[in-house]
Parts: sequence; C-alpha cells; structure tokens
Amino acid sequence: MMKTTRVAAITAIMAVSALPGRAEMIEALNAALPDDYKDGINVAVFNDWPPDEFIKDGELVGWSVDIAKEMEERLGVPFTYVGTSFDAIIPGLIGKRFDAGFSSFGSTPERLTQLDFVAQRKIGTAFGLPVTTDYDVTTETDACGRTVAVISGSWDNQLLDKLSQEKCVDAGLPAVDIQQHQNQNAAELAVRSGRADATLASSAKMAYMAQQTGDFRVSSLVLDPVYSNIGIRKGDPLGPVMTDAIQSMIDDGTYKAIMEKWNLADSGMLDHAVLITEENPQE
Repeated sequence: MMKTTRVAAITAIMAVSALPGRAEMIEALNAALPDDYKDGINVAVFNDWPPDEFIKDGELVGWSVDIAKEMEERLGVPFTYVGTSFDAIIPGLIGKRFDAGFSSFGSTPERLTQLDFVAQRKIGTAFGLPVTTDYDVTTETDACGRTVAVISGSWDNQLLDKLSQEKCVDAGLPAVDIQQHQNQNAAELAVRSGRADATLASSAKMAYMAQQTGDFRVSSLVLDPVYSNIGIRKGDPLGPVMTDAIQSMIDDGTYKAIMEKWNLADSGMLDHAVLITEENPQE
C-alpha cells in the first residue's frame, strides 16, 4: 500500500461526503502542497477518451475529470483545465506548461523515466469491432493479419506492437497491420469506413462507445488490466499529495460514488491509493 503517515491525519479531519463534488478543503492536503502550487495547478485533460475524459456540450467531463474536480476541492487551490490532444500532454508536463495530466496514462517503462503516476483505477484493453462483421477476437492470435487502428504513441499502440511481435510474428503468423491515428475518433472512423478491421483501446472506453453508438461491439478478449493514471513530473512532490487525495476519496466513499456514476464500480476500482515511480513500478 502507498498510504503515507499523512493519510491518517487527513482522514481524521476531513468532512465526510458520499457524493462527488461535495468535499471541502482538507487542511492537511493543502498544507502538504509545495509552495509552487499554492496559487493553483495547471491540468492537462485528454479531450477525446470517453468515458474517462472527453468534451460534451463544450465542457470537459468524464470519471477522471470528476476525480480531478474532487481533488481540486480537497487541495483547496484552483485547477486550470486545458483540454488537449494526447500527444501534447507529456511534452507539456516535461516543459512545465502543465503540472498534471489527466489522460488515463499507462505507466510504461519508457514513460517512467520522465514521469511519476498517480493511479486512478485498473482498466483492461479490448478490441472494438463493427457489429456488421461476424469475426471476433477471443485470443491474441485472432488479431494476427488484421488491420487495427490505434492512437499513435498510446499505451494501446505499444501493447499492440508487443502482441504483434510476440504472438504473431514469432509464431510464424502474419503481423498485425497497425494503423496509427492522431486521436480515437479518427481510429474509430477508420473502422467505420472499412479501412481497418478493429480499433484497440481500454475496455471501459470500448464498452462506452458501443453503448453510445450502437455500431460497435466489444471483443470477447480483454487483455490484462493495468493501472490508469494521472501523470506528474518525475520526482515532483505534487505526486504524493495527489495520491493522498485519492486515498481520502477512497476512505470516505466518494471514489466509489464517482465510479458508480459512470457504471464502473467493478473489480478495477482501487482499494488503496498508489504512487507509481520508476523505483516503484507496481507492475
């Protein structure tokens, strides 16, 4: 567990709230903030990843956005939210344009050389398939030889690269034809237009899309769940504070309420907060 000695104090003094958005500032969290963040925190939010983070009616929404807003209340400093593309967030964090990235990051070894991660939940990865087709992906080798659209540089892109090499090429099967796109809407459009057989993304994302559109279904295969994370600059003391904020939400039931709101109250929920670093990768 990643609970720190601060968590007991935080839990003891906080106002208990069972509903998202009802928390007040928690003095212990506010006091633990580094001086650089006392005036506010610049937050990048991926704008195209429902139900985690996306834009609806001109507003940033999603379960991850709800966590960010709850965290803002508990830390007691304003968050400045910037909706942006996925590929702009890591450079923005490193260049100090952003202080935190709410982008459902996977904590890859490469990313851990530059960033730390605050876990939000665990999510598996699944294929999104057109409802008009009769094929399914029930095993990893079912993807061999298929054209699969993904966001360039994403966790799913890296996972698919590995799957293609280890399960297809090394076994003498055709490689996965990996189509890279700038955003998930473009990847889904490639499938709808027949330029790709499937797309690959988080199982929660695929289930939400299937429910909303009616023209996709989710593969039978769900690949191993991994932590879905907030990105923080490597070694930044903001990471432990945000981790403690997540723990306070778990302790008072707000975290569960947020997950229930988005129909995600399942085995992917955290039972304790986790700070993932290169030294503590939490694989």
